[in-house]
Amino acid sequence: MISFGKWIVFCASMLSMLACGNHKLQTSNVKLQYQSPVDYEITLAGNFGEPRPWHFHGGIDVKTGNVEGKQIFSIADGYVSRLAINKYGFGNAIYVAHPDGHTSVYCHLQRFAPQYEALLQRTGKDTLSMVFPSTQFPVKAGDLIAISGNTGHSTGPHLHLEIHDTETWVMRDPLIFLGHLIADSVAPQAHSFMAIPMAGEGVFCGTASKQTFGFGQPDTKKQRTTWTLSREFTAWGRVGFALWADDYSEATYHHYGIRYMQLLVDGREVFHSDVDSIPVSCQPEVNKWGDYDHWRHSRTWYMKAYREPRMRLPILHTDIHRGIVNFNEERPYHLTFVLRDYQNNQATYHFQVQGRRNKSVRLKSSDTLLNDYQLFGQCLWPFICCHSMRSKQTAHEPSESRRIVSGNT
Repeated sequence: MISFGKWIVFCASMLSMLACGNHKLQTSNVKLQYQSPVDYEITLAGNFGEPRPWHFHGGIDVKTGNVEGKQIFSIADGYVSRLAINKYGFGNAIYVAHPDGHTSVYCHLQRFAPQYEALLQRTGKDTLSMVFPSTQFPVKAGDLIAISGNTGHSTGPHLHLEIHDTETWVMRDPLIFLGHLIADSVAPQAHSFMAIPMAGEGVFCGTASKQTFGFGQPDTKKQRTTWTLSREFTAWGRVGFALWADDYSEATYHHYGIRYMQLLVDGREVFHSDVDSIPVSCQPEVNKWGDYDHWRHSRTWYMKAYREPRMRLPILHTDIHRGIVNFNEERPYHLTFVLRDYQNNQATYHFQVQGRRNKSVRLKSSDTLLNDYQLFGQCLWPFICCHSMRSKQTAHEPSESRRIVSGNT
């Protein structure tokens, strides 16, 4: 017979899944063929979702040969919905709304195509915005819309391209639309993992302090790779894990953020992240998903393979224990990190942790009423938070002239 606590947890889990389903993006029956924004092979200087302090990188950075003056084309049919000039942030930007429910945004431009440039009255002000109806400036895929530049918050000439859900302004991964145009046969690579014992509830290798351990893998560019650490670790109690990793491609020396990360314990998934469809309001939570304090001192991001309490990020998925591993048996535990990019290049990392009893840690019973209540709260939190977030977003939905996230480049 199912215990009362487990029944509560099951019901809460179902409610949570149903509630989060309400946040699915608006779908459209319109099917578009997306094309390249440039007339040469696309090479990326940055990809979608890279962790930055207080925000995610909201698009892809397309290289322009470190020069300005490249022609920029609409990636799909639609209409020009907005022109924006900003001394900071996106600089000169043009917005194209598409009939499939998405809007593409082209940033850091030197100037717009002549028909749009002629409308501007450059007054020397730091900001200027013009919004257009759907009938005024229709465009086809491949139409010239702008010239690349280095305006706004840009550290060098490039095209920053974002794609948003037009209705909710949720940030989408542009590779979903343009990935077929970008060559990539190189798997992501993990550099090291971090063990994070929960305060007062766990130890790793005999200490309650967080520690990092390198994988020691050489910098190889392969499509699929598997790595096994020979060292054996010990743990007792509740421990979370985080990973420092980068993605790569064969075309450039740049490194990118990780699209997909998974943590398995004894072959069972306890966590996975899929970096697409990020609500703008969740941007600051990158500091909670990543170890922000560590980044401040080292400038490297360790992304946690568990969910901190009260996190709203819909790109994180965990088991009922939020991805935290409970080493409560004296036996070997087999942990596996799996990394994948949008092109399904994959890297797998194995290591073993021996459960070893430690007198400084008193394990919590899994059958107490308090633990059932805490698990119930963990299940309901996405429901409560997502409902609140959606209500606030509906009440304060920005107008088309305000829909820009300054500095997200």
